[in-house]
Amino acid sequence: MRLGELWVASGLLASAQVESALALQARWRCRLGEAAVRMGLLGPEQLLITLARQLQVPFIRREGLERVPAGMLRCVPARVLERLRVCPLRVEWRDEVRGTVFVATSEPGNLEMLDDMAFATGCAVRPVLALAEDIEHLLRHQGILHTRARSIDLDPADAHVRLHIFRDSVAS
Repeated sequence: MRLGELWVASGLLASAQVESALALQARWRCRLGEAAVRMGLLGPEQLLITLARQLQVPFIRREGLERVPAGMLRCVPARVLERLRVCPLRVEWRDEVRGTVFVATSEPGNLEMLDDMAFATGCAVRPVLALAEDIEHLLRHQGILHTRARSIDLDPADAHVRLHIFRDSVAS
């Protein structure tokens, strides 16, 4: 099931709200979930829950990321973490040959990124969904990341969209 369909089926959004988010997604050239959050249709955690369900991966909140030992981050070169915008969470060794590293990422379906992480660590990689801003917060806090994430703000020309969304949510 597609993400917008999951939101409607679970009662989080009305069809008209999904259509508005799709329109702004096309205009901003961003992800649908990012558009829905920026528009105030969904909270970041609601987005995580539905994305995790759709992708069948676990997710981790900021509080969980903040408990990751600093030593875990030092196991991967800082330039790799900065480039990929990921956070290693833990490593499981089921045999002597190759471990599995669990990695917090905002893009669990990005196979190129997962392959890059596997190459950098020598381990199999299992994605764990996290908000990009939470990962970047942790990487900045650990002194790994020094740049800000791309931000999308509604411009004044989009004010009619907010009003339309508000009307739809009141009518529902």
